[in-house]
This record gives sequence, structure tokens and C-alpha cells, in this order.
Amino acid sequence: MKIGILSDIHGYPEKFEKAFELFYDCDMVLCAGDILYHGPRNPILEGYNPQGLIEKISCNKIPMLIARGNCDAEVDLMALQFPMFLPSVFYEKNGVRFMVLHGHDVDDEKLREIAQFYDIKFMITGHTHIRKYECINGTHYINPGSVGVPKGDGIPSVVIIDGNRIQFINIEDKSIIEEKAF
Repeated sequence: MKIGILSDIHGYPEKFEKAFELFYDCDMVLCAGDILYHGPRNPILEGYNPQGLIEKISCNKIPMLIARGNCDAEVDLMALQFPMFLPSVFYEKNGVRFMVLHGHDVDDEKLREIAQFYDIKFMITGHTHIRKYECINGTHYINPGSVGVPKGDGIPSVVIIDGNRIQFINIEDKSIIEEKAF
């Protein structure tokens, strides 16, 4: 099982393409939202092109599930014509459960309650644009950071879960930022 994880693309097709170069052999890609629009608090950077991103997503051949983010509007849903665009997404592979949500409207305590109730192995969130990893009571809480508008150290990143490894990867130079074994 190899799963790609990304979040907060915010309208940058070249960043999306760099992320998907890393996902070439993934079984599934899980996205924690904020796809097209940059949002009122984020700067518009060079390369912002929501229409171009729509084209890239439409050409994607890897199965992808997207949870809706706080910057994802109804018009975005119509433009993307993507069948899975719910506030939360549940995915199970080989008995391993993943839950994906943007995370803008839920705190850490609530995430832990949800994970325990549904026996979630990987809880994926976005929103903060900052990478984060914690393992609590057997659940891996992962925020991959942002592909389009990274905050914190400013490195655009994704996550790949492969076997028993979790890797945070810099999409620009493809280097491993952090790796966790479980």
C-alpha cells in the first residue's frame, strides 16, 4: 500500500504537478482540501492559475479523494466536476482506515475522539499550511503542510505512506524532510 497525501494547493498547477511526480506509483492520493482559490489571507504568488490546475487535476490518472477545505467554494466544485468533494473523506485499504478533513473547524481533542470512535489509523488534516506529525494511541495524525502556500519554514511538502514508513517530502528538490517508521 502506497498512499500520497497533500493539502492546500490554492491554485498552483506547477506545484500540483511537482507533487504528483512524487506520487507516480501511489495506489491512492488523499487531499485535505483548499484546491483552487488562494483565500483572503494568503498572498497570490507567481504561478497562480486555478484554470490550469483544473486541467492538471482532470488529466490525473491516479485515484484521488478530496476533502473540502474552507477556501473551496461551490463554484470550484462545478469547475472541477470532481465526484468526491465532501467535508470529510473515509478511505480503507487492507483493513487500514484513513480519515481526511481540512481541519479548519475541528480542534485536536475532537480529532482524537473521531479517530477513537472510528478506529482510524491515519487522521489527515490540512489548513495550517505547516507540517505536523503525532502518533497518539496508535493513530497517526498527519498534516502534510501546503503544496501551494507553505508557512512555517516555507518548504512546499507532501507525505507518502509506504509500507511502515511516513515520509514528508520537499516537492521542489524531492528530498526527505522527515521520516517516521511505525
